[in-house]
Amino acid sequence: MYGVSCRVTRHPDRFERRAAERLLGEAGLVFEGAPDYTAFAEDSDENIIATASLEGNVIKMVAADPEWREAGLSGQVISALMSAARADGRYKFFVYTKPESAPKFASLGFRELAASKRSVLMECGAPGVNEFRASLEAERAKNGPRSAAAVMNCNPFTLGHQFLIEQGAKAAPVFYVIVVEEDASAFPFADRLALVRAGTAHLPNVRVLASGSYAVSKATFPTYFLKDRGELPVAAEQAELDARLFGRLFVPALGVGRRFVGTEPLCPVTAVYNETLKKVLPEYGCEVAEITRKESGGAPVSASRVRAMIAEGADGLETLLPQVTLDYLKSPRGREAAAKLRETRK
Repeated sequence: MYGVSCRVTRHPDRFERRAAERLLGEAGLVFEGAPDYTAFAEDSDENIIATASLEGNVIKMVAADPEWREAGLSGQVISALMSAARADGRYKFFVYTKPESAPKFASLGFRELAASKRSVLMECGAPGVNEFRASLEAERAKNGPRSAAAVMNCNPFTLGHQFLIEQGAKAAPVFYVIVVEEDASAFPFADRLALVRAGTAHLPNVRVLASGSYAVSKATFPTYFLKDRGELPVAAEQAELDARLFGRLFVPALGVGRRFVGTEPLCPVTAVYNETLKKVLPEYGCEVAEITRKESGGAPVSASRVRAMIAEGADGLETLLPQVTLDYLKSPRGREAAAKLRETRK
């Protein structure tokens, strides 16, 4: 159509990147991160007139020249991206879009996960949310119909996390700890999950689950992983979608009547997230319980504090970490994670 062709590259050259930045700038967006794939649409004169990128499994940075927006170029570059990714074995995708653009993505096979007045989170591919919901419902069938929950990154697992879980476990017959599965943290997901399970083994009503891509992931809440650069209005919008997805998915599937969070005096993005949860989750029949952070040495126990101490080689970790995490840090995998932290802090 109109002599337009599409192509996909893994490494845009300077000319391609400038063209993408121009198109994105006209749409009020920026070129960010390190996409795995970037698609371009070109006219018959090889002028770049549309672009889209894929980072992980999230489609982002979609824009088209205003003079071509009625030509359906966004759909073409997105289809090209998905075809290239599928050829490399990727079959699941997420996208944020405006409500008025949702039908366009629906025509490409995307389905809505959560929506606010300003944006919609959609998914395409398998296994998808229906399969994940079934796994949660199986947990509810085993453990009972009433529960409370917390979503945690545990990067790494601290005495603060353990304290909040212990408080939550007193409040419901079953307490689910949903560990963020996104591997975008200093400590790998598999290690974080194992630490939480070991550190809560003394609590018989605690069940530790993986979040999949459906809680605090790069799909649902990407700003969480960009705390140094994320703008708070953007964080608030993404937090609302993440909260609504939790309300639509985890609350009914697990029977969650109360979600526990810790007070957040340090990180503005997490503080915005907590306030958003308080506003949104009651709409789904789920209360939010905010627990005052455990303190040590007159300051809150936090994973960021622990990571800074590890990077600096500081003493005193035994006042912030349970024995399972202290033992882990002495293991080969723990020493490797600590070395990476020290390297990134240089």
